[in-house]
Amino acid sequence: MSIQGSSEPDRPSLSSSLPLSGECVTFTGTLASMVHREAGELVERNGGRAVQSMSGSVSMLVVGEEGWPLEEDGAASQKLTHATQLIADGADVRIVAESDWLHLIHLNERRDEIQRSYTPAMLTTLLDVPVRVIRRWARIQLIRPVRVVGRCPYFDYREVASAQRLARLLDEGVTPERLEESLLQLSQTLAGTDRSLAQLTLLVHDEKVLMRDSHGVLIPRTGQRLLDFDATPDLSLHCSDDEATATTADVGPDEESDDDHPATISFAVARMQLDDRSMSEWTADEWFNEGCRLSEEAAFDSAVNAFRNCLSLLASEHALLRDPQALTTGEAGPSFPDPADVNFHMADALYRAGKTEAAIERYHCATEFAPDYIEAWTQLGCLQTARQHWRLAEEALITAISIHDGNPDALLHYAQLLDQMKRTDDALVYWEKYLRHDSRGPWADHARGRLEEAAQLASEVLDQ
Repeated sequence: MSIQGSSEPDRPSLSSSLPLSGECVTFTGTLASMVHREAGELVERNGGRAVQSMSGSVSMLVVGEEGWPLEEDGAASQKLTHATQLIADGADVRIVAESDWLHLIHLNERRDEIQRSYTPAMLTTLLDVPVRVIRRWARIQLIRPVRVVGRCPYFDYREVASAQRLARLLDEGVTPERLEESLLQLSQTLAGTDRSLAQLTLLVHDEKVLMRDSHGVLIPRTGQRLLDFDATPDLSLHCSDDEATATTADVGPDEESDDDHPATISFAVARMQLDDRSMSEWTADEWFNEGCRLSEEAAFDSAVNAFRNCLSLLASEHALLRDPQALTTGEAGPSFPDPADVNFHMADALYRAGKTEAAIERYHCATEFAPDYIEAWTQLGCLQTARQHWRLAEEALITAISIHDGNPDALLHYAQLLDQMKRTDDALVYWEKYLRHDSRGPWADHARGRLEEAAQLASEVLDQ
């Protein structure tokens, strides 16, 4: 999130020994780095005055980066709206992103925490979003990894927080139209709303609406792909004139729809065409997405069967025998899922169905197809730890760390394993390494606590 506007006016605070000297500061939206009370205390400590409400005396409005500054009814923040109007009337008010405010008061470590990218497991802890939801959002491109290391995706914290905020407001009954209006209003002051508008389109989960992109039709809420439609289906055969018109209203005669603005069709139209198509005609990619959907809905046995059907189709096409790499490069044909990913998701479904031994075997299959699959090695380490097979657990986690020694999930689970094995000194080394890559959340607090306990114990020994 960044702030649009003119260059900053000269202020006494820039020459003062205290960075917020002479500033009257208030906050809007949820802060990602701290609660509002702590932020107010920091303002006072840095020479400013913190106030609760927006008024003509306010010189700085700090916008929190935990999702967008939206009210519970989906409207843009009242403080932000008020500040925008004051600026339009000529008032000397600065609107500052939380990250920039942290830099201003020399809390760059907290700013870096906000701007850091996180794995699905870390986001689950920080945002209280189940990992299966994070994976589903990534599959339907609601969120996009900023990088992938050892097949482990890392996501921008603020993008995921934005998706979570929009999803919650939609679930609570706020209309998509109201949210779109608010995001457009925010775009006048805050940069970065274009991506959230695209997220909003994907999050619309009216059961009567499906979305169509270049690959076919999917349900935005679940990511389930239903059909592989032709490029321009004749909707007039199955729906009213109004429905057909609504589907193509946004596309002019000389324009083509693209993946960023998928068209929509009624659920009834999609279902009628789906009924004409047998599951025996489904592709491996369709079975993979069906397995993911079933797993997300806790239908684990059915999910496993879907993944098996997917792998069977891959094998029957002889793609695995010809060239396993072709499956990931697209040379073996269209829409081939990666067999490593299929095995990984099947392992997860098996584990959640209570079939630990079968899950372990499938995680091994995933690493055979992709030896650098950090998440598969880490999951193997966790399952072997739960079975108290210490040597096998350590081998798996050390393998994950050797692939990328900055993966926080592998470091966390290895530190936990070493503690369980009573190898305290070794564990402390990895708790310290973990903190270098994750300094917020409950596990970071636990790591700090372990290091503080060790330091205190060492001090007491020296005193004796």
